[in-house]
Amino acid sequence: MLQPESTMRCGAGQAVFSPMFIQHRGERILRIDFSKLEAKDLAIAADQVRRIVTAEPPRSVRTLTILFTRLTAPHIRARALVGPSFWRALGAVLQARGREEIMMSEDEAAALDWLASR
Repeated sequence: MLQPESTMRCGAGQAVFSPMFIQHRGERILRIDFSKLEAKDLAIAADQVRRIVTAEPPRSVRTLTILFTRLTAPHIRARALVGPSFWRALGAVLQARGREEIMMSEDEAAALDWLASR
């Protein structure tokens, strides 16, 4: 894994949020793990991710999101959602409406493989 783009401490428990670009099968993927954050910290974390993503060229970013994301769509090339079935069901609804290409999985390795193929 590469170094975090930036690190943020959140909430009373001081959970660490560190979105980072990783390499998988020769492709650069932004790994975003919201799983350790409390709901009140999600907006701050999402804003941090938005700043990272919008600094990249349009349609160039692949994201691997652990649990939940609300990112700016114009810069996203492909998304994979890793989490419980509830979140994957939400992703399926978005995909069915033709909003974007999303892969839903419980397996991070499968999600990374899919993203690298996009």
